[in-house]
Amino acid sequence: MVDRRMRFKDQGSKGLERGISSPAFFGDKASTTSSMPNASSATEHEFERKTFMKPTCCHYCTEMLWGLKGQGQQCKVCGFVVHDRCSFQQLSLCRHIMNQHNVNPVAHQWSKTTVFKTKKKVFCNTCRKKLSTTNTGVFCEVCKVYVHNACKGSAINDCKDCATYGRQTKYSHHWIEGNLPSGARCNFCNKSCATSDCLSSFRCGWCGLTYHSFCMNQSTSERCNYRDLGDMILPPQAINYPRHVPLQRDDSPPSEGASTPLTDGGMSLTSPEWVESKVLGHTPVITGEEAHEEEEPMGVSERQCVVMDGHHGVGSSRRSCGRTIHSLSVTKETTTPAVLALVLKMYGIASDPSFFYLVEILESEERVVKESEIIFDLQEGRNSIKLCIRQKKSNSFQKCLEVDNECSGMGSAGSKPVKLVVKSASISVAELVEQSLMAFEITGYNTSDYCLVELSQFVSSEVEERVMSDEECPLQQLENLNEESILASQLQRYALRFRQNLPMTLYMWGLPKDQLRNEEVYTHCAKEKIEQASPGLLTEGLLNMVKIGPAYPTHGGLFIEFPTMDVACKVCAALQESQVKVTLLPSIYPDQLDAEQEVLLVFINERSGGNQGRSLLSGFRRHLNPYQVFNLAEGGPLPGLFAFRKVKRFSVLIGGGDGTFGWVLSSITDIQPLLTCDNPPCALLPLGTGNDLARTLKWGPGYTGEKVMDLLNGLRGAETVDFDRWEISFSDQSGAVYRTSVMNNYFGIGLDAAIALDFHNAREENPDKFNSRFKNKKAYFQLGLQKIVRNENAILNPFVTIKVDEGTELLGLPDVEGLSIINIQSWGAGCDAWGSSHLDEGFKPPSYSDGLLEVMGISGMVHMGQIISGMRVGLRLKQVHKVYIGLLAELPVQVDGEAWLQPPGSISIQRCLRQAKMRVKAVKQQPGYGGD
Repeated sequence: MVDRRMRFKDQGSKGLERGISSPAFFGDKASTTSSMPNASSATEHEFERKTFMKPTCCHYCTEMLWGLKGQGQQCKVCGFVVHDRCSFQQLSLCRHIMNQHNVNPVAHQWSKTTVFKTKKKVFCNTCRKKLSTTNTGVFCEVCKVYVHNACKGSAINDCKDCATYGRQTKYSHHWIEGNLPSGARCNFCNKSCATSDCLSSFRCGWCGLTYHSFCMNQSTSERCNYRDLGDMILPPQAINYPRHVPLQRDDSPPSEGASTPLTDGGMSLTSPEWVESKVLGHTPVITGEEAHEEEEPMGVSERQCVVMDGHHGVGSSRRSCGRTIHSLSVTKETTTPAVLALVLKMYGIASDPSFFYLVEILESEERVVKESEIIFDLQEGRNSIKLCIRQKKSNSFQKCLEVDNECSGMGSAGSKPVKLVVKSASISVAELVEQSLMAFEITGYNTSDYCLVELSQFVSSEVEERVMSDEECPLQQLENLNEESILASQLQRYALRFRQNLPMTLYMWGLPKDQLRNEEVYTHCAKEKIEQASPGLLTEGLLNMVKIGPAYPTHGGLFIEFPTMDVACKVCAALQESQVKVTLLPSIYPDQLDAEQEVLLVFINERSGGNQGRSLLSGFRRHLNPYQVFNLAEGGPLPGLFAFRKVKRFSVLIGGGDGTFGWVLSSITDIQPLLTCDNPPCALLPLGTGNDLARTLKWGPGYTGEKVMDLLNGLRGAETVDFDRWEISFSDQSGAVYRTSVMNNYFGIGLDAAIALDFHNAREENPDKFNSRFKNKKAYFQLGLQKIVRNENAILNPFVTIKVDEGTELLGLPDVEGLSIINIQSWGAGCDAWGSSHLDEGFKPPSYSDGLLEVMGISGMVHMGQIISGMRVGLRLKQVHKVYIGLLAELPVQVDGEAWLQPPGSISIQRCLRQAKMRVKAVKQQPGYGGD
């Protein structure tokens, strides 16, 4: 994969593997002088002298451009701004040739459309302009590349390649230009390299190394070791996942400028009104052939020219849909060849302009524009000139087809792509595979063991890979695609890959939950959904190779394993079109991990903590491998645990409230028979309201905006402890058990459960009012005041009986309105309700690993308020190993904050046979780099 802006070669290096992100400088910095030719000839920038009407900084040295007129130069294609003296340096590649070097395209994972209102200035990585508060934009959740909505269709597919099993074994840095975190320092000169004036400097998307643009050629680090996170990151070479399947469903609205339908709001695509409203309103680059000496409004000396790709910029296939239409200013001196050359570079087409020509789009016909014609004089009387680029057809057929080597470094020719000279359009894939094997000098091969992979790039920022059949003719397909879209055919890539039939698993979720439902019912349901969504896709023999199960009725989901990735992707797409909830799981291969490595598995509940969960999900995916970070809203914890089932050592970080923590721990217990790692330790990231368990384990009362790197460094040195969990069985009056739950924190009956139930009902009615920790606590306080004002006395004694330990001892109760059975020291959002510092005789200090429960009484609402304020403690009744409760009436109960009305019957509480492993935060933390 090529870098966003730069490719370089370390001193003494003989070239780097394909797929890495290290840039290459052209020439030796020490030998560059003012008399040498402009370095832009190597980087293919189209510089022109420009007068800037407001303060502007050089994108190379970040210093101000001084003067009143013609202060510097700006590239007409990508907007790169430099001093005259800096134009001779080793600059980053221009955007129009980056697609040519991007042999391993990886699509970005764009966020939802947002308006950047932060104090920190953010710049678009495509047009290099600032993302202001008036312009909406998106950012990649994996590599943190920013773009305007209008520039999204022009963004280069050069995201981090996070799943390369079987294709690549070693990784180098992935350099990303600009938008560095504040406080970033150059790894070479140790000076600050973060700037808010322009898009400059580089950072590695994996390890966080940062460099000035002018210090990049001094870098001696070739391989990326992930720095502080090397023991936590799941390396890409251990993961197999299709590059065209996004991490999550995209529910964001389509972006303006990223797609161009045939009609828009009833207006024709070529109408002047549409062009003025959509194209001329915000274009990534607007420039002309001659340099503008000063900024002035459009006059009679300039006209706007709109140039589209292919058939008026709109094709019938996905490859040509989502076209970005480019526009530029032309004058009377602007020639047709100059317009053609500039537009090709705007589209990122680096081929010879002599192979192309321009077509004038009229109302009912098209006309070829001659090279001698002046563009300014076309279509007089219109607001803009409509043109389209086409490719010339040659009578003699001889083409070069570039093929990449994705065979894990096999062959003595290295891993750089090779160009195969093809003299016939009817050449088959099988013949191309044989030629590629010879070109890569792979000996002792069997042609049937290799395949050719087609990598299609859609201009709507998508990438799709497909294993081609041996009978296909790639050149004929390229010719047909070229008629639709020249850019799409230029973005087409091919790779030689070792043929591997690796299985891939789907997780089908959202099925009816039933503790008594068996796996056979779920298996039958899954088969029906697959057959209905994809009729004829799976033959009878292939369907017999599909493994359905195991099923988890209590979670409402089951796993389906397919024999190959291609089949799994097709079925997944068909099920999603049928509105079936499915998640494609990454395949992890533990043999690619270090023996002592303990990989981190991250679960984030994006619905916890207002919008904090969503931002943290993006942050963890950026600092770690995104395939080790799972959104609990997409199927719960089971998909992540199943994907890690073969990993020998891993730990879990759970971001959410106490309920989320219990959910993940229960899932670990359910899937434990499949896990190679015995009882993985869990750490907490508190995003809930009370966060009592996080307080007990010293992870704090709640997340307050710390940086993700600080959170990850806080995991180092954490102590692993045993943690008691308690099984609660609910029986009806006949003694039949119909519900079971697992308690981690506390179990309540009466007063505290009634308040929790009222809070739950209020949140269900108006969820928008409960989007922050402060609002939730305010609601709890208001509900408590209401009970005081109403003076509702609900003594539990006539309706509750308690037997402890072996069920022979009947516990006498004072007059109480609430009972709480506690496992941890923190209760009610941080209160020490048991009073550990002043214990009565006969009571032990509470502990979450001693096998004892504390039974506590609450006399009323005023008593509860005193407990919360720290003035009093609860009524200590007894410390027990087992509890048996009899209910003679319907009463509110709650387990770790989950409340409901419990009908008459019996409740038994006893410790689970298996203790959980928990991480207690260390007081001292190891320092790490200050990534954002």
